[in-house]
Amino acid sequence: MFEDVDEIVPDDPADKELKFYYNREERITKAPQLVKDYYAGKMKPVRGFRIFFTKQNRYIFFALIFFVGATWIYTGLNKTRAGTTLAGINFELTAFSYEEEVYVSLQMKRSKKARSNAPVSVDAEFFAIDPNNQVGDKKKGNLVYDEGEKYIRTKFTDYDIIRVDVILNADGEEKELSAEVKR
Repeated sequence: MFEDVDEIVPDDPADKELKFYYNREERITKAPQLVKDYYAGKMKPVRGFRIFFTKQNRYIFFALIFFVGATWIYTGLNKTRAGTTLAGINFELTAFSYEEEVYVSLQMKRSKKARSNAPVSVDAEFFAIDPNNQVGDKKKGNLVYDEGEKYIRTKFTDYDIIRVDVILNADGEEKELSAEVKR
């Protein structure tokens, strides 16, 4: 069927000579004005901070600013607060998992800016939060804080607890703390 078809064409330079013509002036006359200005030296490169506001980069720059701002807002709103000051006392909440138990510690220390050194009654209600943001267990603790470093500690059985929240009540003031469980 294909017996009469030549599959290979001989590469004889005498038969087929390639000719290459290049005329720079002719090529530039057919080029757009932007290229003509570039070769004539009329264009100056954009340098410094102005590079972000060129026509091509403007959208990319504003998209970058938008996404960085959205990331900062997202992390700021979703950050759990593990420490606060209430009634002149600094509170810090920590939680960690060890051998099927979640150990929770609420540390109290008198603030350097505290107005008085009077004893403060502290009530804490601990909530174990599971991955579905449901309360798995809750416990209460109380202490009369007078001086130094004091702790309220408790433990939960670890049923996939991811976070521990605590509602603090000290001298009628109330705040909420939250700490991720460290594995």
